[in-house]
Amino acid sequence: MITLEIACNSLQSCAAAAKAGAHRIELFENIADGGCTPSAGSIKASLHYGLPIYVMIRPKAGNFVYNTAEIDAMYTDIEICKTLGANGIVFGCLNKDNSVDQTLNKALLNAWGGPATFHRAIDRSNNYFKSIEQIIDLGFERVLSSGAEANVNLGINNLSKAIQLFGQHIDIMPGAGVNSKNIQDIIQTTGCKSIHATCKTTIQHQGIGQTPDCETISDEESIRELLGLMVIS
Repeated sequence: MITLEIACNSLQSCAAAAKAGAHRIELFENIADGGCTPSAGSIKASLHYGLPIYVMIRPKAGNFVYNTAEIDAMYTDIEICKTLGANGIVFGCLNKDNSVDQTLNKALLNAWGGPATFHRAIDRSNNYFKSIEQIIDLGFERVLSSGAEANVNLGINNLSKAIQLFGQHIDIMPGAGVNSKNIQDIIQTTGCKSIHATCKTTIQHQGIGQTPDCETISDEESIRELLGLMVIS
């Protein structure tokens, strides 16, 4: 069975993922900037939906090079995840030359002591395939990747090659731009064992004056549609 992970930026998104029958949640906030660490309250509440929760550990937007204060925050957030009972964490650290920071990644993995996904920092790395080898050696269970391109459609050839080379050693999970139009092609072309999607939609709330308040969430029906297409493929 192929696993569907839903990227959830809110508790409303978590509820949609659970109701639709998704298999795992990646929990984060700040969807506009690619995701940052969610609050402790959100982590605690998300665990009530009955799905494995993998929490993003990313103290800032932008690149994946962190200073001392940001690294300290990552250690603190990892301890919070351990205390609250999160199932896994999602992070990735690079050096200034965009190589994998093996020392910091290993230290954070040791602090966590459980399953972890190396997130799309891999797609910013200076040597995609070498970086995957290093991530395997570090002990990550999974890599979330768009194949070193802006989205999965552009990176599908790299993803296919990576899964062929390394798929027996680590779960390489396609993500970024997965939707109902391309999910079957991604699965059939790459042979992936898991896939990552947001299934996002924007809803509007009545704002002050003429300006509505907009909120981006994961859509329950879109998740159901992906699950149905995964069965067919």
